[in-house]
Amino acid sequence: MPADVTPLELLGGLIPLVAAVLTLLAFRWRRRDEVFTDVTPGEMPRIGDGRGSARVRRGVEWAGSVAPRFHAPDESTPALSGAVVDGIVHGRDLTATLVDLALRQIVSLEKDGDDWRVSRTGAGDDSMAEHERVLLDALLGGSTSVRLGELRQADVAQRWRVAEIAVYRAVVDRGWYAKHPRSRNGWVAALGVLLILGAGVAGVASGISDDHWRWVPLGAGLGLGGALLMRLGRGRTPRTALGSAARIQALGYEKYLATAEANQLRHEELAGEVRSMLPYAVAFGVAPHVASVLGDALRAARLAEGAETALAAVVDGALDPGVFDLVAGLVDLGGGLEVPDLGALADVMPDDAFAALLDGFDGLGSALSSFAGGIGDVIPDGDVLDGCDGGCIDF
Repeated sequence: MPADVTPLELLGGLIPLVAAVLTLLAFRWRRRDEVFTDVTPGEMPRIGDGRGSARVRRGVEWAGSVAPRFHAPDESTPALSGAVVDGIVHGRDLTATLVDLALRQIVSLEKDGDDWRVSRTGAGDDSMAEHERVLLDALLGGSTSVRLGELRQADVAQRWRVAEIAVYRAVVDRGWYAKHPRSRNGWVAALGVLLILGAGVAGVASGISDDHWRWVPLGAGLGLGGALLMRLGRGRTPRTALGSAARIQALGYEKYLATAEANQLRHEELAGEVRSMLPYAVAFGVAPHVASVLGDALRAARLAEGAETALAAVVDGALDPGVFDLVAGLVDLGGGLEVPDLGALADVMPDDAFAALLDGFDGLGSALSSFAGGIGDVIPDGDVLDGCDGGCIDF
C-alpha cells in the first residue's frame, strides 16, 4: 500500500462496495416469489382468514412437491394458467384460448383446404374476459372470419403485441404479479451505472491530483460495486402469494392432464371433462395425450353401457354443442357424418354416430397440434412473447 493512502481512505473505498453487495442481496431476496404460510400450497385463504405470506426460502419460486389437481384452476382461464406457470405468454396460449372459445361456441374452427378458418359465431361475446376479447380481435383484425394463411406477420405484429399485453395485464389485475411479469426491474442496474460514473470521476481526480493514490480506493470500490450491480442487478418480477397459489394450481392440473388415464373419468361426466380438459391441455402442451385418454374413455363407455346410452351421455342435451362442433371442425367429423348440427344426430344410428365420434377423437390430438402450429406461424418473433421489446408497460 502506498504510504500516502490512509486506513480511512481505504474504508472510503470499501463503503460503496459493501453497500452495493448489500443492495444486491436485498434485491435478489425481493425477487423471490411469495407464498401463503398458513394454508396448503396452492390453496387460497378464505375471506376473513389471515393472509400470512413469506418469500420462498430456496430458489426464486415454489419448488416443493405438487399434487395432481383433478379440476381446472380456480378463477382462471387456459391462457392465464399457461402464462403464470413461467411468466411468459406463449403461442399455445392463444391456441388454448381459441379452443376454449370454440367449446363455448363463440368461435368456430374449421379446416379450409390445407388451412384453418377461424370465424366468430356472434354468440357469447358478453361471456368473454377482456384478454380473450383482445386476443380474438387481434387475430381477426375486425373481420368475422379469417384464414390463418391469409395473415402475414407484418400485418399482425402490432396487434399481437396488444393481445399479449392484455394477458399480462390480466395476471396483474388478478393480483398474481405486482407489475408486468417480464419487467427486468433495472433500477439496481441503473444505480450500478451511476457508481461506474462515480468511479470515472474518481479516476479523473486521481489523474489531476498530486496525491492521486488517495483516490484509487474510492474509484476501485465504486467501480467494483457498480460492475456487480450492472451484472447482477436485473431480475424477474416475483409472483405474489396469490400468483404462487395460481401457479401451483396450474402445475397440479398440468400434472393430472399429463398422467390422466381413461379409467379415472366417469362416463356420465365425459362431456364436462372434454370441455374442461382440452383447452388446458393445449396450453400445457399435452393435448395429444388428453385427446387419446378421452377417446379411450369414450370406448370404455361404449363397452360398459352400449352405444346408445354412451352417446346420450356424450352428445345429447347434457353436452354443450360446442364440444361436438369443435370435434367436427378440427377433424371434419361433421362432413363425414353429413350432419350439420348436434340435433341432427337424432336421425343417425347410435352405432354409426358413436363410431364417427370415436374417429373424431382419434384425430383430435394431431389436429390440435396442427392447429397450434398454424397459430405459431402467425405469431411474430417465434413462440415466446414477452411484451417488452419496446419497454415493458407497468400496469
